[in-house]
Amino acid sequence: MVSNKVPPDGGYGWMIVIGCAIINVFNQSLISVFGLMFGDYLTAMGENAFGAALVMNVCNISLNFSGLITGPIIKKFKTRKASILGSLLTGVALATCAYATQMWQILLSYSVAFGFGLGLIQSSTFVAINSYFRNNKGKAVGLALAGTGIGQILMPLLVQYLLDIFSFRGTTLIIGGLAFNGVVGAALLQPVEWHMRVQMNDEFDERIPLLDNAKTSSNTSKKSDSGWSKLAALMDVAILKRVSFLNLVIGLGLAYTASTSFSLFFPYFLQKTANLDMFQAANCMSILSTTDLLTRITVPAFVDKMKFSHRNTFLMAGLCLVIARSIMAEMRNIVALMVTSAFYGIFRSITIVNQNLTIAEYCSEKGLESMLPNALGFNMIAKGILVLSLGQLLGWFVDYTGSYSLNLHAQNLLLVSTCVLWLCELYFKYKD
Repeated sequence: MVSNKVPPDGGYGWMIVIGCAIINVFNQSLISVFGLMFGDYLTAMGENAFGAALVMNVCNISLNFSGLITGPIIKKFKTRKASILGSLLTGVALATCAYATQMWQILLSYSVAFGFGLGLIQSSTFVAINSYFRNNKGKAVGLALAGTGIGQILMPLLVQYLLDIFSFRGTTLIIGGLAFNGVVGAALLQPVEWHMRVQMNDEFDERIPLLDNAKTSSNTSKKSDSGWSKLAALMDVAILKRVSFLNLVIGLGLAYTASTSFSLFFPYFLQKTANLDMFQAANCMSILSTTDLLTRITVPAFVDKMKFSHRNTFLMAGLCLVIARSIMAEMRNIVALMVTSAFYGIFRSITIVNQNLTIAEYCSEKGLESMLPNALGFNMIAKGILVLSLGQLLGWFVDYTGSYSLNLHAQNLLLVSTCVLWLCELYFKYKD
């Protein structure tokens, strides 16, 4: 028997979860109140819906394409410093927006700085949780993401209250100040090396990683010392040579694009196609958000206990989303829409929680744990590219057909494509 140090899978790890939840409450949830906070101000500046869409699209580009450098930043400075930097960026960006008088200033502060800050936060918080947990990883991620859900419920109410009292400038300054609370949560993200526990294992089991390390060291010694080789090693571009990884991130990107498009067009579907009034539409959206939040808190623990594969769980939830969205597209009755919205919230939550977990599971199975930060970054880039291309195509499809029901079915094509890509890989894998 020999001893080795392993992550605590609990213990101080739950403080990591609390820290990530705090960050998510005061940062990740803020993107959902953009329209409420900036809508009237952009109108007063003479900007129409196109201007608002431009700000959000550039923010989405900055968030996802930050994956090019967030991985190296996390590997170099670790998760705590990266998440502190992300929280500072979001707070400063919002505070700067309070004094913006021109469109380019909002684009620079909100779209670029705020988006990049969120990108840093998304990757660093997940890497922090992933380093502390093994068996309870899904439960931990779900609880951390519940912070985003809580923020999405509370922040709109707070913003509306503040706007009535302080107008746009005061509200933006206060919300920017609240974003700095993410630094408090980030301060809790201690390195996992401080809290490793000793585990006894058979000597035979310990030889495998030693051999792998020797092999890795041998391969590393053969690498060129050129600048490009160092950059490639820092960014872990070797993972892009794996067809299975590319298939994975493309599938996740297609699902993310479908989800983003649904969030954008769902309110329009409820009001313009289902002919619901504002109150009824808000009820459907509230029910969806409520079941989403409850699922983030409860279901991941069940998935962990049953030892389900995160990728298979994502796949099954995606299929259920296709069914729920197809039914919803043909519903016009308020009760039926509320029921389908509740089910949609459940399965959407499962896909959100398991997205990064699927990447982490892949890296673990392939022995590429050290590449996880950059793998998450490449996944973000894939999402950004697909949202820019297919997301815009879905928007054009609505304008061309004039039908939000058909748009929901078109979103399903993206999810179906994910299922087909992954099922084909599984088929050939088991066939071999």
